[in-house]
Amino acid sequence: MKKITLIAVIFIFTNASMSFAGQFREKWGVVMSITPVSVITNYSQPHTKIICNGSNQTRSNDFANIAVGGLIGSVIGNKLSDVHGVGTIGALFGSMMAINSPQKPQAETCYERTYYSNKNITKFSHYNIKVRTKRRILNIQSTNTYNVHDVIYLN
Repeated sequence: MKKITLIAVIFIFTNASMSFAGQFREKWGVVMSITPVSVITNYSQPHTKIICNGSNQTRSNDFANIAVGGLIGSVIGNKLSDVHGVGTIGALFGSMMAINSPQKPQAETCYERTYYSNKNITKFSHYNIKVRTKRRILNIQSTNTYNVHDVIYLN
């Protein structure tokens, strides 16, 4: 009885291992080449900038400012000194001060402008793997990395 039981157990293990090995015998392959595939994505990033424009218009009263500066300089020059010609020097000085006064813009308009900077982003997608099986060569896409000559089992 022990011999029959032992033969039955050996027979079951032998058949199970042969069917299990037969499954892998047909569904495996050797990696021949690996090519990583990347995807390029365009990305536009917005940037906002405030731009102000001031209008520097020439005013018609610039001559009036020069004349008033000259008169005030002449009066001050005459009052400070009784010497002849100091009023003229004061008038010239007052006129020069009116000419050199900085002009301020009369109107300033500001607006917001949006600029876009384009960026290319490269992302990894998958690997194209060429596998040699017993009967043919397969092309497989996988996210797992393999080396050349690795043995992989196929589903």
